Order: sequence, then structure tokens, then C-alpha cells
Amino acid sequence: MTLRAALTSVLVLLIAACGPAQEAGHPTPAPGRSQTTVSVEGSQILVNGTPSTLFGFRVASAAMRDDWTDELISQLDTWRDHGVNSFIVWLQGSSGGYTQVFTPDGDIDHDSSEITSIVGFGDDDQHTSNGSTTGPEVIERTRRIVQAADARGMVAIVGLFYRSAADDDSRDTLAAAARTAATALKDYSNVIFNVFNEPDLSNSLTSKHNLEKYLAAVKEAAPGRLVGTGTVEVDDSEEIADLDDVDVLMHDAGSDGGKAIDAFEELKDHTSKPIINIESFGGSGQGFLDDSSSVAAREGYYIDFPEWRRIFGAWRDEDYVSGSAGAIAGKDSYRRLIDYVGQDPRKQVHLMVHVAGWFQGASRVGTPDHLGDPGTPEQWNNDFDTGPDAADGTPEHPGIRWILERIEAHTR
Repeated sequence: MTLRAALTSVLVLLIAACGPAQEAGHPTPAPGRSQTTVSVEGSQILVNGTPSTLFGFRVASAAMRDDWTDELISQLDTWRDHGVNSFIVWLQGSSGGYTQVFTPDGDIDHDSSEITSIVGFGDDDQHTSNGSTTGPEVIERTRRIVQAADARGMVAIVGLFYRSAADDDSRDTLAAAARTAATALKDYSNVIFNVFNEPDLSNSLTSKHNLEKYLAAVKEAAPGRLVGTGTVEVDDSEEIADLDDVDVLMHDAGSDGGKAIDAFEELKDHTSKPIINIESFGGSGQGFLDDSSSVAAREGYYIDFPEWRRIFGAWRDEDYVSGSAGAIAGKDSYRRLIDYVGQDPRKQVHLMVHVAGWFQGASRVGTPDHLGDPGTPEQWNNDFDTGPDAADGTPEHPGIRWILERIEAHTR
């Protein structure tokens, strides 16, 4: 869903230096023994030995920039107080901001590279600069995020690669990069690895055989760590669930509440392994509302276009469409899916809530001129804050507190 079209011609190789890097202003100690552990027993995920339902957010680009990492970490206590005990961050970032971290040999690239955000709509997509960083800096920020989660008893799911077009020889590069990534994070027992985002089993690069190579590379470098992957098609995810090295199935299926629940039900009938919906509603998890430019909205949380006003962090109750005719999951779909996961008596299913217009908001603006700090009139970027005031997802009070409160109702 994120980066699906834009990165189909780019091989993004990601992550991790074999030794700890130091980032100016944010030194991270060498990894030691984690205080939080995540494991699998039968169909359940155990956190510190206790069967637990993982509720979290997809914060794909958070390790790309210092300010995004700092803001994410600053929110973890609030999230944890509302029952959020996990999240997924992608080492390559996402459409809200991504960068080239590794060389074609799978080694970390120490040269500074542009952080790119995809702005615009459809055929008007533009890849525009949203800062710059180096591979060691991305690794360092990821370590800080993982350690902050560990200190709070939270699980960090770390994604490695997005779908990309490459020749068959690149599978060895990806396996090497996966091994390096796992080596960098192997001492953190609160980490689960996702080796590939939405793999296409018909593509040689992400065939079952090659997915096994990436899974095995992680397990070789980080013994005892949980590993998984999954995709958008239920049938393909069922095949992936059968791979021996998949500990946790991580899928992305269902563009609304009913379809997402149906996907869970089908997968539960097929596998006894734990199942995580890793990106609720995929491209339909937008988290913004396009409405008349006269609708009342909070200054600094909307951008006006010729035909509509895009309000970030606002939803309708029912499913609806964007101003550019894209499907958007409404509040009711979010509520249904959260309730379904929270009420699972077996604790086999888990959920990473996707709010692309908030957490990856840079890719939901119209032009590079609209890219700027959240809260700035007529500009927007990625935001990891809860939101102002009630943050109930209305135009007057945009934000994600209503999602936190729905999760909290199942985790008290």
C-alpha cells in the first residue's frame, strides 16, 4: 500500500551496522540485556512470559529524522497508558520519508542521502526532499526507539525491506543485508523482525524460496528472535504461514472493517501461528478528511486545494472517498477491527493501526510547497503526537486519542 507504486523500480536495501554507531546529540549505549522479552507459544505471543494481544501503530518513517524519532519516543508513555504495547517501524522508511541506507553489496552506506517523501496525487506524484541522513544515523535512531520501547515493556516490530523490482541476483544482497540488520539488533529481546513488506510470491525476488533465505539469514544472525512476513492476498499469506521459519504471520489484507475481519477469520482457519494485521486497511487507512473548503477546521491541520480542504487527523464515521477518489476507512471500520482483535479469546490475532495521513502525512500533501512542520498553516508532515485537545478525530479536534481510547477499553 505505502510505496506500492512508487518503489516498484527501486531496490531499497536496508539496515544496520554491525557495531553501534554514535549520532551527535543522541548517544546510545551499546546494547545489553533487554528487560522485555517477546516469544511465541502455540498460537499466542507472550510478552515477558504472559500471553498478550499486541496493539500498536505503524510508524514506518520514524527513524528517518531526529525530530520524528524524538516525537515518537515522547509519545510512548501516553500510548502505553492507553494499552498500546507495540509498534512497527521500517528501516527504509515509507512514502512519508525513505532513504537508501545500504550499498548494493548489503553494507551500510556512510554517505549522506536524501530523505524522500512522495507528494502529490496519482500521476502527479513527486519525489521531494524531506531532509537527509546517513545509514549509521538511521541505525542509531532505530536503536533508540527499540530501547525506549524496551524500557516501557513494549514490543518493537522492525521491518526490513519493501517490495522492489530487481534481478534474481539481488536476493543474495537482500539476504546479506537482512543478516546485517539482524546482527545490529540481535541483543534486543523485545524485537520481532518482518523481512519483507507485502511480498509477491510470483516475483522471483520474493518467491517462497527467497523469502526463506531472508528469514533464515535473520535467524542465523539473531538466534532466538521472532521473524515473520505476509502479504495482501489471503491465499499467498496462507502459503507464507506454512514456511518453517515464519514464527508470526504478518499480513495486510482488508480495505475496510468487514474485509479485514474476514481475512483474519480465513487465516485463523489455516494456521495456528500468531497473526498480526501489520497495516490496517492498507491504502484505505488514510486518516484524513477531504471536505468543502468552508468546513470549520483547526488552523495548521489542513491544506486547501482548489476543490476541497484536506483535514489531517479527521474521519467520518462511515467509509468514504477522498477528494482524489481514493477509498478511506471510516471510524466505524477502525472500531470494528479494534473490537474484533480485543475480543479474541485465544489471543491469536494482533493489530498495527495504520493512520497514513497522520504518521506518514508528508505523502498526503499536494506539492513540495505544502511540506512543512505540522501545525503550520497550509503545510503538513509526519506527526506522531496524539493531537490537540480532545483529539477525537473531528475537524475541530484532529488526532488519534479516540483510537487510543478504543484500544484502552480492551486492555484495562
